Amino acid sequence: MANTRILLRRRKSIRNTRKITKTMEKVATAKLAKAQSAAVAARPYTSMLKEIIGQVAASSGEIKHSLLEAHAEPKNAVVILLTSDRGLCGAFNSNLVRQAQALIAELKANGRQLEFIVQGKKGIGAFKYLNLPMAERLAGVSDKPSFARAEAIAERLLQSYEQKKVDEVYLVYATFKGATSQVPKHEMILPLAGLKGAGAGLAVSGRDKPAKGIRPAQPAAGVGFLFHPDPGAILNRVLPLVVKMALFTAMLENAASEHAARRVAMKNATDNADEMIKLLTRSYNRARQGKITQEIAEIVSGSNVQ
Repeated sequence: MANTRILLRRRKSIRNTRKITKTMEKVATAKLAKAQSAAVAARPYTSMLKEIIGQVAASSGEIKHSLLEAHAEPKNAVVILLTSDRGLCGAFNSNLVRQAQALIAELKANGRQLEFIVQGKKGIGAFKYLNLPMAERLAGVSDKPSFARAEAIAERLLQSYEQKKVDEVYLVYATFKGATSQVPKHEMILPLAGLKGAGAGLAVSGRDKPAKGIRPAQPAAGVGFLFHPDPGAILNRVLPLVVKMALFTAMLENAASEHAARRVAMKNATDNADEMIKLLTRSYNRARQGKITQEIAEIVSGSNVQ
């Protein structure tokens, strides 16, 4: 009976593990609903804020701002990596680390001196293993995005950028595409040079794209805007908000992606546990039936001898 006892113990162990994975799947599903709502709700605000500032910048060509101007011969760059504090979410963290490594290799090839800000214990552990020094570490906050934290980080980066201690700031995070799709990406959040003239392409976004071969009309300077106070004052007030919202939106997207990845990973684990339980049950029944058949055969053969 040793073989059947081993099968029973293993099946019991897998059933206990299945209870854990099923519970974690339910918890991740509940957290995903809240995180997804927050991430989706922040997208239109951040997108429209960038579009409006792009229009303002394009309509006031004579206005210059330090955040809109790239530094000459950039040398120092900051890379912000957002990961999770907990595992059991599939390849979520490893994909983000690989994305960061590709960006780091590209920046080093271009002669940049790098500084790293890492959020999440998994990212911190990976950077320790890769022997990459971190200027700032944020642990225990990956699934609790807050604007206050994003604002504090952005304020320090904005100050360093305006003092020309930092020339570029890059952000690595996962975009939430759906419950089963999270795409790692990187983007530059400083300087905001991409916003200059962004208003020219507003009418051609999404489903309003012009016919092939037709160029969208360029907005005339100042058309459609009455500035109070002057454009320079508006940009001074709002441009830092663009950077803060870009960082906060990335935190929301990353949190939603983490919960979605963990939900999928735990569902797969639960499904695999179900299959293993079925296989072990079948093996146990066969072993038990074989044992019974053997005992019957021994009894019958013994009676024949007598």
